[in-house]
Amino acid sequence: MPASPSATSGAARITGDFSRWQWVALLVVVCSAFSSQMVMPLWVGAVIDDLHLSEAAAGRIGSFEFMAVALVSLLVAFRIQAFPTRLTAAVGIVLLVLGNFASVFADGEGSLIVARMICGLGKGLVVAIVFSLAAGSSRPTRAFALLNIVYALFSTVFYLIVPYAIRWDGASGAFLAMGGVAVLGALFMLRFPAHRLTSSELTGLSIRSLPLFGFLAFAALIILWSGHNVVWTFIERIGVRAGMEITAIGAVLSFSALLTIAGPSLVRLLDTRLGYGTPMIGAILLKIGAVLVIGYVVSDRAFMIAVPAFMLLSLFITPYVMGILSLADPAGRLAAASSAAMTAGSSLGAWVGGSSLQAFGFPGLTWVAVLHFILFTLIVLSIAPVANRHGRLAAG
Repeated sequence: MPASPSATSGAARITGDFSRWQWVALLVVVCSAFSSQMVMPLWVGAVIDDLHLSEAAAGRIGSFEFMAVALVSLLVAFRIQAFPTRLTAAVGIVLLVLGNFASVFADGEGSLIVARMICGLGKGLVVAIVFSLAAGSSRPTRAFALLNIVYALFSTVFYLIVPYAIRWDGASGAFLAMGGVAVLGALFMLRFPAHRLTSSELTGLSIRSLPLFGFLAFAALIILWSGHNVVWTFIERIGVRAGMEITAIGAVLSFSALLTIAGPSLVRLLDTRLGYGTPMIGAILLKIGAVLVIGYVVSDRAFMIAVPAFMLLSLFITPYVMGILSLADPAGRLAAASSAAMTAGSSLGAWVGGSSLQAFGFPGLTWVAVLHFILFTLIVLSIAPVANRHGRLAAG
């Protein structure tokens, strides 16, 4: 956990640790930004049914939203000192509100792409700021684990609400729910942290001078989330294939989100005692197993067992990758840009997943995802020893 609120403001700027209320505001705001990503399979399925779109078209809509997130996150991350923390996050929240409510009135693929891209711009601003702040904390791996724990708790509730919103008003109901969450985030902006870590305080390295293992970890994050979203974007369709109702699918996703708390919680307990490589390799092998079950075992029982594992393992792996990014760049630029990496990967995964599903069916989703995870494993094997050495040096 961050240092106590009694730390001086100067220390807060250096360590990136905040008061309890600042952490609450930060966590609420970032969850409101992630709301559309949380329930993406549900609104994608609703859009397919309401607007009579193909899986490939629905995948493109999600892909464009993620693409906007990635571009904005990248812009903010590498010019992080030019963006006032609280003001930038506030602009992002406003765009999230506008984009979600605009989505309610979209009547086709084109108009929905525009509305979702507005949401993507807002999310990109919010997440880049939040991630840069977390990277500047005194224990970045544990800070990102905390973000994922709260994300999981919020998701648990949201997965139960959105299916009923969809039953009430289809895709429009889902977008109204997401817009309401964005309004909730706006109410917490007054407590949002106003200070950030400055790169001049910690490092004189330019982006080009950062170590190679940091850029490889960045690439690994793209690949991990691309493989994840190949399957995740269409998880609702997979549940429907297994004969499940939307509320039953939502209940499974809610339980899955609650269970995923175990992932980042375990990270907080383990921290880096086992190094960076061993936890990630073990988790990605289990994730491959979960993907094979999701793709090939068509039953509600298999869905209820494999989907929670699939969700948990990504949230277990991500804090370790974020910790490596923070070791490579203590100023937080790579960590801030990690939102671009994850959403660029998610964008690619949604697009590839939609095309794979339409061309090859559910086995196509499975093997495309497995290939992603094998490539991720190879990168982790190459960077883990270097990251372990840097971690020991940083620990003193």
